[in-house]
Amino acid sequence: MLFSSGDFSFLLTLSSLVSVFSFLMVALKIEAGRSCKGVSLRMMECYLAIFFFRLCAIVPFEGYLPFDKSGDWFYQTCEALGFCLAGTMVYFCRMRYAATYDPDTDNFQHHWLALGAAGLALIFHPNLNNFLPSDTSWAFAVYLESVAVLCQLFMFMKEGQAAPHTSHFLAAQALSKIMSFIFWASSFNELSTNPNHTIKAFVGNWVVCTQLVQLCVMGDFIYHYIRCIRQGIPVSQLLCSDNV
Repeated sequence: MLFSSGDFSFLLTLSSLVSVFSFLMVALKIEAGRSCKGVSLRMMECYLAIFFFRLCAIVPFEGYLPFDKSGDWFYQTCEALGFCLAGTMVYFCRMRYAATYDPDTDNFQHHWLALGAAGLALIFHPNLNNFLPSDTSWAFAVYLESVAVLCQLFMFMKEGQAAPHTSHFLAAQALSKIMSFIFWASSFNELSTNPNHTIKAFVGNWVVCTQLVQLCVMGDFIYHYIRCIRQGIPVSQLLCSDNV
């Protein structure tokens, strides 16, 4: 309400704000408990790359910014804070509280996710900035973000339990992506800048579909998360056989 001019595009900024608060929650939990237990370093490394490449697209250019006044500086600030928080948690896991981090349960090959996202970004990318590296960076961030949570979900499966703070983090990320999905689904035609091109005519559809992929990937987790909340079951028991 403070930084928006009432335009629908503020939904994109609100999505970023929810995401940033979820990162802040996990960072504070790690610092308070002096433990990285239950946090996927590989997911945080993915998000570090996501925020970095998205900033490369929205700081020097305006093509992917919200249309309202939150796009003047507030949206970029939220993304920059997300980048700093993701970097802080990578530092916590790799250095400050490295003794509490268990790499044996966090072994999802996230570099394949990054390579796949990079390949897709080179082929399917919008052209709102009219600058190939920037447009590709934005698409890469979107595609990698759609699958980054797999690292945390696989870690949950390995451990056989879900850490409460990372469960709440994933729930907040799902809410954030629902908002982002609604925004881009309503304006995806702007992403398809060349309707006569065999590939570029469907870039907008592809971007929206990849965001929908993340919601589908998280669908089962969110169903059981909501079920635990409604029934008063601790979310740490979310993966127990009685609840799944």
